Parts: sequence; C-alpha cells; structure tokens
Amino acid sequence: MRNIVVAVVLTAMIVSAGCRGGSSVGVSGTPNPPFEGDAPQDAYKYTGETGVYGGAMVLSLPDDIKTFNIIRASDTASADVLWYNVFRCPVDYRNGGNPPDFDPGLCTKWEESPDAKVWTFYLRRGVRWSDGEPFNADDFVFTYNVILDKNVDTAARDVFVEGKDEKGEAIYPSIEKLDDYTVRFNLHRPNAAFLEAVYNIWLIPKHRWEQPWRTGKFGDTMKLSDDPSTVVGLGPFRVKEYVSGQRIVLERNPYFWKVDNRGQRLPYLDRMIFVIVKDFNTIQSKFQVGEIDVMQRVRPQDYALVKRMESADVKVDDIGISYDTNWIAFNQNTGSNPKTHKPFVEPWKLKLFRDVKFRQAVSYAINREALANTVFSARAVPLYSFVTPGDTTWFSDDIMKYPYDPARAKELFAEAGLKDTDGDGFLEDGEGHTIEINLNTNASNSQRVETISFVARNLQDVGIKANAVPIAFGVLIDKMQSTFDFDAFGLGWQPNPPPGPLGNKNVLLSSGLQHACFPSQEKPSTDWEAHIDQLMQQIESSPDQAERHRLYAQVQRIWSEYLPEINLVAPREAVAYKNKFGNLRPVPLPPRATWNCEELYVKK
Repeated sequence: MRNIVVAVVLTAMIVSAGCRGGSSVGVSGTPNPPFEGDAPQDAYKYTGETGVYGGAMVLSLPDDIKTFNIIRASDTASADVLWYNVFRCPVDYRNGGNPPDFDPGLCTKWEESPDAKVWTFYLRRGVRWSDGEPFNADDFVFTYNVILDKNVDTAARDVFVEGKDEKGEAIYPSIEKLDDYTVRFNLHRPNAAFLEAVYNIWLIPKHRWEQPWRTGKFGDTMKLSDDPSTVVGLGPFRVKEYVSGQRIVLERNPYFWKVDNRGQRLPYLDRMIFVIVKDFNTIQSKFQVGEIDVMQRVRPQDYALVKRMESADVKVDDIGISYDTNWIAFNQNTGSNPKTHKPFVEPWKLKLFRDVKFRQAVSYAINREALANTVFSARAVPLYSFVTPGDTTWFSDDIMKYPYDPARAKELFAEAGLKDTDGDGFLEDGEGHTIEINLNTNASNSQRVETISFVARNLQDVGIKANAVPIAFGVLIDKMQSTFDFDAFGLGWQPNPPPGPLGNKNVLLSSGLQHACFPSQEKPSTDWEAHIDQLMQQIESSPDQAERHRLYAQVQRIWSEYLPEINLVAPREAVAYKNKFGNLRPVPLPPRATWNCEELYVKK
C-alpha cells in the first residue's frame, strides 16, 4: 500500500461528556443505530470469536484530518479515520492474521492467469453502500478510472505503473467489466503481486461522484465542510459527526456486508470516536482517567510512563521495531516555477544537493546512535535505507551504512569542493556561497522538531550552517508536492499493509508523487533513479519470490548509496489500550489496534 506521510501531530480538545467512558456505556446487546434491510445474499462470514453489540471505542487522533476524500488522502490522520473504518478495497488484508494474508473481503474469489497477466475478481452480490444504494462492478471500474485520472492528485496511481511507452507516457493495466459482479484486469507484463496493487483501490460510489469527476470537480468532493452523510463508503462505520479540532464520530454502517458465525451482522461496536488531542501529556492523562480507550502509538519518550499504568485493566503491548521511517531529504528538483520561471532551487544549492558526496557527508555527520538514545529515549535503532529491520520479510542488511564519523564527513565535503575560506567556522563553495540550509518539519510534532534540531547541531559541528525551521504541516506538504520551495525537510513514511516493494512504488519510482527529493519526474533525472525504476519493474514481473527478494535488496543498496532520503532511525512501537475489548490484538503495521475494527466488541 502507498505510504502515508507520518505527521503525528496531535491537536487538543476537551472530550465531551458523551465521550467520557463511552466504551462502557450502552453495551446492551442491541445494535444502536440498528441495521437496515437484510444481510447480503453473499455476506462475508466471519468465523472468529463472536462479540456483543453496543458501546464505543475512543481513540486519540494525530492532528485534524485534511479531507474525507479517500482517493486524495495523504496524511496520517485522514488515513487513521477513513481507511478500513469508512472505506474498503475490493480485497482485504488481515494484518493481524496468523500469518497475515489477503482475504476475499468484497470478493467471493479472484483468479490469476498462469502468466499472471490477467486477474479476475468476482464481487459479492447484494452488498450496499452506507447510503443503501447497491454496490457492483460499475463502482469498481469507476474508482479505478478516477485513480488513473492525471487530474486527480493521488499517490495510489503510482502503484499501478507498469512502465512507459515510446512517448514516455506511463502504462497502466486496463480494466473491463465482464458483468455486474465480475471485473477483469489485463496487464502488459506479468505481476504475481498484483493483489498488492488492488489493495490500493479504496472504493467510492459511482452514483454519487461520477458527475463531479466528469466535470473536473472531483478535487472539491468530500470536503470537511460537507454534510457527513455525503461521505459514502463500504466500511463497517460511516461518518456521523465532525467538529474541527475536536472530534470525528463514526457510527455503525447499517448496511455492512459481514456476519459472524451466529448470523449476527457486524460491526459489534456502535461507534468509534476519534478525539483530536494536541499535547501528548494530555493524551496520557485522558487515557489514565478513562476518557481515551486506545493509544495506537506510544511515543518512545512516553513509553516508561505509560508502561507504569499497566494493570489488570490496562495493557501496554510492545510490538517491536516499527515499519515507519524517519528521514531528511534535500531538494533535487531541476524544474522551475511555471509562474515566475525561476528555478525551484538556487543553482548553486541544486548543484550541491545533487552531489552524492555531499549527501553521503551529511549522513556520516549524523550521530544516529545518540539520536536514538536521546530524542527517542533508547527506543529506536539506526536506519540507513527505506526498509526497517521490523520488516523481517523484506529487510536487507546488505546496504551502505554511515556510522557517525565527522572526520569522514569533512573529507567528503572537501571532495565536493567545500571549504572554510574565511575562517568563520562554516564551509563555502567555490563561488563563495556560505553553505546555509533550512531544515523544515511539521511544527506540531515535538519529536520531529527535536530530531531536525539534533541533525542541525550535528551539521553545524562539521561546518554546515543548518537551521531547524518548523512550519505548519499543511505548508510543509505544499512545499513537498506543489511549490518545491525548500532546502531540505525531515518527515517520515508510514508503510501500510501489506509490506513489500509495490507499497513503496510511490516513494521509490522517479515518477512517484512521494519521491521526496524530486517528485513526479517525467523521466529519471539520474542513472541510479532509472536503475531503481527498472528493478521495480523486474520485481513485479518475476514469479520467483527469491528473485524478487534479491532484486529488492539491490534497490535498498542503491537507495542507501545515493541517499535520495537520508534515513535516520526506526522507533520501537507500543500500543496501550483498556483491557475491556474483545478481539483486540495489536500488530506493528497500521492501523495497529483496529485492523479488525468490525470484530472488536466491549466485553460485558
């Protein structure tokens, strides 16, 4: 799945009286709101532990959400609310399964041709959207066409790129409707992992959004100011209420298409309430007094304190090294502002940022061990490429590593033509420019602010005049994907399930929207980027898993050598939750505690 920009920026609110202890209220065994109509004729049958109806789960939310438009959502907060809970893909992925694996979800089955170039999906009959309208193949085809529309800004499109034609245009699989409940994809080359791509098609209803899409107004749909009832999905919950800066309330989707082994319709919970909380100390206090039921991510510096809360009623699960990455990226964009016709990056800076020796010198200058032990309270490990050791399936240790070595950093800076010519302690280039750079990050994430401040101090120690400049998250994303007005910034990626090569295409491909150093390139600007593009195509086409691992290890090696992102550390993850929920089994990949939200229930 596409990566999501990690912006753990929690915004304050006062929990309303209705939220206080919400999970323990209304566990009556009667669904409220009630289900409507009959279960689908092809209802999905859940065979695990059965629960009881009623109650709510209250979770803290990282920042206010940016949109209800699932196709365009690219921030953590919007993803935490909408993915799984409100919208679903044609197939599911049981993140907490044993082992984790794909699940039919909205399909009764799928078929793959022997050459892995034709994929056919058979949809469940009788499924309805959360507004009661029927779901069928037209919705599937419509959603895919919206994703492929170049006028729609979505990172999901990147995962379907199969290559480029003679004109340099991206090639995508074609889709056809065989009947009302059968959809077929025809690929240009084999792709044994195509299910991973399909798990990026967050289905939206044709009956509601076709008209604005055809008139070029899809970007204006599903805005936060819209009536929540217009946000129509296939998830177990629908949006009931949104109060900016305070909360998002989801209530049961009365038409949800799953039943348990007793024939009871899912979900069991009446509501999921996302409380927007800015201050991490406030989150902890609300969790401690019972106003929040689940902390999906316990920060490393908060772990010791939260762990002391553990009791018969509170569990704190240490779930290992995160799949999430933290990194800094320098602006290597060779383009110009279409309005001013001025280059996005000053030429002398661009020359420096595109010099691999400069980027490697920066990497050697960063003391990752100290960063892990201080800012991350000894709950992080050094990271040198884009896959963390937490991903035991795909992680390769055969990469270039950059142990803290200021002397080596200075040598590489000198090889890049930098030296202190005026004795002021800062390096200059051959034209006399003092090497001064601004490191941006999202101001509301104190851990990230501390991280770039730490990096800035490390760079100052080796002669780079680095300034930590926190800014608003929305402004940061605009700089990253639109104005390209920055020197460097520090952010992080949240890889979503399933882990693996395809889910990282939007970051790895030179044409990717989230190829942070230089996004959406028409053609690769360097040989190493072209090599990664080629390897990613080979990975998709290979039916041999060992070969795919070998090729992906090469991608990790190239990434660590050329450093389009300078990876820093991977934190150790923990989830804290009240021990009154059945079927709650936290896992390392998001959404961690609520990957099976329709199966969760409040114990009597």
